[in-house]
Amino acid sequence: MRVIFNLRIAFFLAALALTGMAAAADGTGAPPKDVAVESHAGYFVSNKFEPDAPTSFVVATDQAAFDKVFGVAMVMRDRSHRLPTGVFEKKMVVAAIHRGKAMVTYGAGHASTDGKTLVIRYTADSAPSASAEFACPLILSVTKGDYDAIQFIENGKLIRTVKTSPGPAFQIDCKNPGEVTAESTAGQTVFTIQAGRGIGSATIRPEAGQWPQKVIVRARLGGLEQFAISSGKLKLSGSVLSHSGNRQLLHLWTDGKEGPQLHKDSKYWMDIRMLGADGKDVNGLPPKGGWFEMIVPKALFTDAKDLRLDWIDFYR
Repeated sequence: MRVIFNLRIAFFLAALALTGMAAAADGTGAPPKDVAVESHAGYFVSNKFEPDAPTSFVVATDQAAFDKVFGVAMVMRDRSHRLPTGVFEKKMVVAAIHRGKAMVTYGAGHASTDGKTLVIRYTADSAPSASAEFACPLILSVTKGDYDAIQFIENGKLIRTVKTSPGPAFQIDCKNPGEVTAESTAGQTVFTIQAGRGIGSATIRPEAGQWPQKVIVRARLGGLEQFAISSGKLKLSGSVLSHSGNRQLLHLWTDGKEGPQLHKDSKYWMDIRMLGADGKDVNGLPPKGGWFEMIVPKALFTDAKDLRLDWIDFYR
């Protein structure tokens, strides 16, 4: 009798501990809550939005942000469940996109919030194709909330966390809208150059007049024959040769005059990393879905009101 009683106490304490762990996961004492979610279809993915990325994850809080990524796909007798007019007044859209030689179909999404995090769970099944390439989106609308991050859990595995905490706003002027995007987290901002035509430029200015502590530039390009960051009278120019072992060259220009090649002990030195689609360093030029990544030297930000980026993937 005593053994049975002790086992009951043990089971009760274990269940109580698990409940407490779940309730305290976000530090508020509240267990995760379901969030109403609705699935939508009848849209195609713009070929200008991260065209070489094998996967993309989108958080759109207004119609303009949504329209930069998706367009309406019209077919005969179309009964697709699209977003209703005015949806962004109370809701936002979260989306996952798979690209490549496979048709991906998604299971119904489920959303829950655990404190400041919105968790999106869904399934994805892939049917390989011998030749055709696809961009397959999962588009979900959920009620807006004060979220710091959104987690995408696909087939039971966390594959991406998108930070949504408010960061500094930037005015980005470039020839093709959306060719350069900004994503800010605590103390740093990442400016991403989309593949586009492989040649372009952009001018960036912080709306509050203050640059973050850390600025990173990611160039989703297959090559980087020429890259420059200009600030006032200074221009930092770099290149990664498409031959000769992909040697990197870096020079500082002052008042239009080119200086000698920089070395790692210079305060203007900037490493140019080459990464694969998984975000890991690779030897040689980035493969499809990869990118170049650079941390902009702080010395360039002295009295800088704006930065200008210029890039060429390959000389033509």
